Amino acid sequence: MRVLKGLISLLLIAGIFGIVGLYSQVENLGVVSTFFENLLFEGEWLFYFYQVVLFTLLAVLTLAFLMVIFKPITKKEVHIKKDMGQINLPLHTLESIAKSALNGIVNADNAQVKVRLTKKQLANVEVIVADENQKELLSKGKKIQEQIPQALQQMARIETNKTKVIFKKKKTGASLLPISKKESRVV
Repeated sequence: MRVLKGLISLLLIAGIFGIVGLYSQVENLGVVSTFFENLLFEGEWLFYFYQVVLFTLLAVLTLAFLMVIFKPITKKEVHIKKDMGQINLPLHTLESIAKSALNGIVNADNAQVKVRLTKKQLANVEVIVADENQKELLSKGKKIQEQIPQALQQMARIETNKTKVIFKKKKTGASLLPISKKESRVV
């Protein structure tokens, strides 16, 4: 990431330097115009430098274009076809189905469930559980990985691609899970 930031900052500095140089050749800016005229006559390396900068900028823009074009598309809802028509289930409904499958295994208040859909309507489920008692982690994790695909298959008729379970130790006094709704404060 630092290399990318350094490359982008180098491109920006070279671009600003080039724009000021071109503008100083069109409009007389006094000292700036004479500096760029002297630099033009003294430095042949400057043309090669700007060619490298332009090719680098072209490569970065091409990569950005390809990333936009080939970005994986995730769906926001599932379409279930029935005899009478079609049912659309949004992601939050799938998340609540998966969260209800956790009842009896872990406390649902200490669990956070995220469901992502692929192009082929397969669900990728991520469960984060904050638990004080971490003695039964393996058995709980296996139960969760079995229960969630069964619940999604029965309720929404959707296949599960993968189920990822993450256990975090719950701190006393503070929750590890982010709160999605703002709590009201009393002053």
